[in-house]
Amino acid sequence: MLFKTDAEKAFGTETYLSPEMDAAIKLWGQLESGKPPWVKGDTRTIRFSNTVARELAKLITQNIDIKVQPKYGTGETAKRIQKSIDDYFLKNAQRIMQDVIMLGGSMAKWNGKGMDYILPDRFLVTEFDSNGEVTGAIFFSYYQKEKKFYTRAEWHRFEDGERRDEAGESVSVRVYRVSNKAFVSDNQDEIGRPTDLKNTKWADIVPEFTAENLEKPLFVYIKNPYSNTIDPDSPLGVSCFSECIEELRWLDIAMSTLGVETEDSEPKMIVGQSAIQYAEANGIELPRMVLKTGLDDMTDKPFEQWQPTLQVTSRIEGINFYLNILSAKVGLDVGYYVFNGQRIVAATATQIESAERRTVNTVLAYRQVLDRPESNGDGRVGVIHDIAYIIDSMSVINGEYPPSEYGNYEIFCDFADIVANKQEDMMLDLQLANQGFMSKAAFLVLHRGYTEEEAKKMVEDARKENEAKQEGSLFGEE
Repeated sequence: MLFKTDAEKAFGTETYLSPEMDAAIKLWGQLESGKPPWVKGDTRTIRFSNTVARELAKLITQNIDIKVQPKYGTGETAKRIQKSIDDYFLKNAQRIMQDVIMLGGSMAKWNGKGMDYILPDRFLVTEFDSNGEVTGAIFFSYYQKEKKFYTRAEWHRFEDGERRDEAGESVSVRVYRVSNKAFVSDNQDEIGRPTDLKNTKWADIVPEFTAENLEKPLFVYIKNPYSNTIDPDSPLGVSCFSECIEELRWLDIAMSTLGVETEDSEPKMIVGQSAIQYAEANGIELPRMVLKTGLDDMTDKPFEQWQPTLQVTSRIEGINFYLNILSAKVGLDVGYYVFNGQRIVAATATQIESAERRTVNTVLAYRQVLDRPESNGDGRVGVIHDIAYIIDSMSVINGEYPPSEYGNYEIFCDFADIVANKQEDMMLDLQLANQGFMSKAAFLVLHRGYTEEEAKKMVEDARKENEAKQEGSLFGEE
C-alpha cells in the first residue's frame, strides 16, 4: 500500500502518482493475482496475461549470459560485481522481467547487501529528469508484530549543497541523501504515528545517510518500453496489457462460456414437478441428470429427455479471434497462440522467423532496456550496467575495496537467438559436413557434445573401418 499524502507530509516533498496511474497499477495487480473486476457469476479468469508475461520474460532472458571482467590488476572488483549480479539478478531474471511486463516497471534498489526488486505499489517517485529517468523516490517497507503495524519510508534523492575544501574555501557539491523514518499504527490501512527506528526491526538502519560524487541514484527503475498513454506526463511505465484490458475480459468470458456449456452438456431428464416432490418426500435421491425446472406436470408423458447443443466450433473461433488481437497488441506475432479445442499452443521458432518478426522486435526492445549501445557509440548502457554501478559504488562507500578500484570492470552481455532452431541447424550442418564444407569432427563437437580430441579420434576410427570394409571384410581380414 502507498501512504502518498502521509509520505509527502513527513518529508515535505511532492510525489508523482496521478489517480489514473494509481488505478491502473491496482488493476494490473488484480490481473496478476487472478482477481480482475469482471470475475463474478459464471465468469472466471484463465489468467492469460500471466501466460503471456511468462512467455515474453522467458524469451527475453533465455540463456542470458553476463560476464564481468577487470580492466586491470587482480580483478577483485570484477569478481565481486560478478557474484552480486549472479546472485541478485541472473538467478531471478525471468521473474524480474515478468513483473516489469505485468506492472509496467520495477525498482532495483540497494538493500545494504544486494539488490531488492520493488513493485510499483511500494514506491513513490519524487523527482525525475527531462528524459523521464527517475532520480528521486520514496520506498516503503512493512511488517506486523502482534497487533501493531510498522512502516518504514526511505527517501532517496540528490541535493545541492556546500562544504569547505582543504584550503577552507566553500565549494558546491551534489550530495546523495537517504532519509529513513518509521511509523507505527493500530490499523493496517493507516501509516500511524512516527516512532524511532530503534523501536523497530530496522534498528540497525541510520536515519540519515549521505554520499558525494555519485553520478546516479542507488536505485534504477526498470521501465517497460511501452508508451504511457494512461498518463503521458508520468515517469512510470505501463503494463504490456494496458491497452488490451477489454480483450482479456472478452477472452475470459469466451472461455468461461465454453466451460459452462461443457459442464452442462450431459443429457438431461425433464420430469414433472409432482414426481420430484414425491422423490423428495420419500428420501429418494434423484440422479444428477434430472433437471428440476419447477414446471407443472407434463400431460403427454411423465418425462422427456433433453440433449444440450454445444457450440464448440463457434466458441473456438471466437477464442482464437481474441487471442490474435491480444497477440498483436502485446507485441507478439498474430497467430502466436492458437486454441485447438484442447490446449493453447505457442508458435515454433521457425514460424516466428517466417512471420512478421513482431515477436522478435518486441523481445529485442525489452533486451535493450537491459543492455544496449550508448547513444554516442562509446560503450554500453542499460539496467544491468546501472545495477553494476550501484554495487560498485556501495562497495567503495562501505570500504570493501579502495577508491582506486572503483570502476575497474567491464560488462559483456549475451542473449540467446530466439529464432534459432537446433534441429534445423543440425540438419544444415550435417549437409555441409557431407558435402565437405565442414569437417565431420566439427559437426560432432557442435551437435553431439564431444571434445575436439574425441571427435577427431572418432572420425579417424571411422575412416579406417571404412577402408577395411572396402578391402574385403569388416575387420580387414583376408
